[in-house]
Amino acid sequence: MKVKFLFLIASAFLFLNFTMSDKKPERFSKPHEEEAEENKTEFRSFMNYTPEYSSSVFVNYNISRDSSPQNETSIKISRTDPNRVVAAWRDFRKGVSPANRKVGYSYSTDAGQTWSASLLLDSTLLPGGLIRNSDPAVAVDGLGNFYIAVIALTNTNGNGTLGVYKSTDGGATFPMAFIASQTGSEDKEYITCDLNPSSPRYNTLYMSWTTFSNDIANLLTKSTNGGVNWTTGVQFNEPENVGQGSDVAVSSNGDINICWLTGDFTNDIIAFDKSTDGGQTFGTDVMISQGITPDIPITTSGVTFPSIATDISGGVNDGNLYVTWCDARNGDPDVFLSRSTNRGVNWSAPLRINDDVSGNGKLQCWPWIEVNDSGNIAIVYYDSRNSASPTIIDAYLAHSTDGGLSFDNFRLSTQNFPTNQPNSAVRFGDYIGIDYYRNNIIPVWCDERSGGFNTEAYTAIVATPVTISNLTSIMPEGFELKQNYPNPFNPTTKLGFGISNAGFVTLKIYNALGIEVETLVNENLNPGRYEVEFTGSGHNSGVYFYKLQTENFSDTKRMILLK
Repeated sequence: MKVKFLFLIASAFLFLNFTMSDKKPERFSKPHEEEAEENKTEFRSFMNYTPEYSSSVFVNYNISRDSSPQNETSIKISRTDPNRVVAAWRDFRKGVSPANRKVGYSYSTDAGQTWSASLLLDSTLLPGGLIRNSDPAVAVDGLGNFYIAVIALTNTNGNGTLGVYKSTDGGATFPMAFIASQTGSEDKEYITCDLNPSSPRYNTLYMSWTTFSNDIANLLTKSTNGGVNWTTGVQFNEPENVGQGSDVAVSSNGDINICWLTGDFTNDIIAFDKSTDGGQTFGTDVMISQGITPDIPITTSGVTFPSIATDISGGVNDGNLYVTWCDARNGDPDVFLSRSTNRGVNWSAPLRINDDVSGNGKLQCWPWIEVNDSGNIAIVYYDSRNSASPTIIDAYLAHSTDGGLSFDNFRLSTQNFPTNQPNSAVRFGDYIGIDYYRNNIIPVWCDERSGGFNTEAYTAIVATPVTISNLTSIMPEGFELKQNYPNPFNPTTKLGFGISNAGFVTLKIYNALGIEVETLVNENLNPGRYEVEFTGSGHNSGVYFYKLQTENFSDTKRMILLK
């Protein structure tokens, strides 16, 4: 349960030297300290909730479909079969007060349009009485195996252990579980995999987390054998920059990049470090940004984590790093992004992502980021712009096709929803998630539109090869494939098409010999107009053909790559 910094509701206070001041109360708390408050009911009430605003071009799907609270969502798309998707969340169907933490999950075989019945991970797979799970984070490797990292706990929420569950059947079952670290006080983990086949450490799994055993520290561990064995954690933060809420991403050259939150109760500092030798050593911490600590009223933890992603597309922005976070430098919580074009040495000035009026008192928080294999960027976040209350929110998407220089914002949720919470142990959670691969952006958030305390895991399918701004409710009268532009091109061109009926669509590129060289679209799409970008940087100059195929329509056009 990524509780980044509780406001010290337990009696213990730790002290650290931060760079900006002398001894201040430790902002980062030991795991699960909220237990002392877990029976305290929040006084906000939305039992007879009616949405203030209902409208969206995206279809919403309830993944968890359970009457108990679910929160802290994470999601991944298979890189071997993009139709396979796994989502996981913290699940309280076994008990709300007192809170009985479990991790639930579901899988999709059609790119997120339908989902299996939600299940709980089998916590008896881990030894030593670790019968509870929390803080789920999903990863996928290059072989199609899924992993769910958890903080495993005893029945009294003790012995915080870093655990990993593994699926070899596309997320249908998770029959294997392994312990990655067990010093008695692990928390706030995130997991990823090196997915670049040309990387020297392809398929290596990495996890970053915070340990509270002995001296508090931020650590990284890795597995080179599919999660079975894990290395001893290596500290990546310098002592004065200890924090929580770390996120990890791997560059195309195998560099391990980590961001996390440090600071005091007044200032949020986004820190960064990287390893160029597979996690054996780290460099000097870099401070990406510092902003005023935001007030996040939708959860009793009051926190918001940073998130990092890398471009491994092989395109013009390959190697770029992107970090997103929330702070209140403009007077209210906003979502920001900073980019590095030299592998983390320097970072751009923060770019405000949400496009409402600055300083309007609205809440934007909990961003999570991913970059697809074409170099496009997607960020999911919460937003209260459509409500008079900062505790009634929507899920929003920000999308960039220019390497993070600009973003378009889209409302994902079909209606806004409250954030009621039964107690401080359950809360509304502390983070949400997103993945982006090929043409599919699949976000996942916790949503309380059902009323009461019934928070569910929700998603919306954003099938865009594309410039998302071309997704529109204005439907074409028939099927059409447009001529690419520009033509000739170097190295990129855009291919536009329209479909008048929902169905399975492919858009493929062929060379002059008729050999398929790339698939741009291969999925079910709703009616609409779409535009996809083709990058020819990895292909030779010459004539190419692109073919649009649906059940009832086929068309082919010619284009020229001229280098």
